[in-house]
Amino acid sequence: MILRRRLASGTGRPAQIPSRKFKLRRKTMAVFTAVEALNMALQIEKNGEAFYEAAARKVQDGEIRAVMEDLAVQERRHYKAFQKLTDRVGEPPTLSAPEWEEYDEYVQIALENALFAGPDKALAMADQVQTAEDALRMALGFEKDTLIFFYDLREMMPADEQDIVTQIIGEEKAHVRRLARLLSKRA
Repeated sequence: MILRRRLASGTGRPAQIPSRKFKLRRKTMAVFTAVEALNMALQIEKNGEAFYEAAARKVQDGEIRAVMEDLAVQERRHYKAFQKLTDRVGEPPTLSAPEWEEYDEYVQIALENALFAGPDKALAMADQVQTAEDALRMALGFEKDTLIFFYDLREMMPADEQDIVTQIIGEEKAHVRRLARLLSKRA
């Protein structure tokens, strides 16, 4: 089930989405649109940028600091690219006011529990960085969590809008490969 998988960040905790309170109708769950996916991507990229900038300030290792700074720049670039993609996507689905309210609340809880949950949490995680390896592990966990989120999100979207999330996934996979290579070189 979406976001109930164990997160890749190493916390081992599933996302906390209260199932009773947010028991959405199947119809509602199937209406994620590319617009919503892109809005989530924008928030995730902003959170990632905040983490990478803060981690770069904490890391003493010049090579890893440069990587963190570069990833912050890439997150900013992704943010701009995702903003441009919003011109391509269709209109959001038609739902009643109560359905939208329930749906919006579900999405917010999913985001808050799935990833950094905003720049404040990203900065708090960056404060825990003590070594270059810490920064790499946290960054890798963030990117893996991002991938899980977008893979699940893509499954919930209409087929004609899945290509946009696939593009987002490709960008995040490149980050995972880069971080994993750097971490394995240090092991």
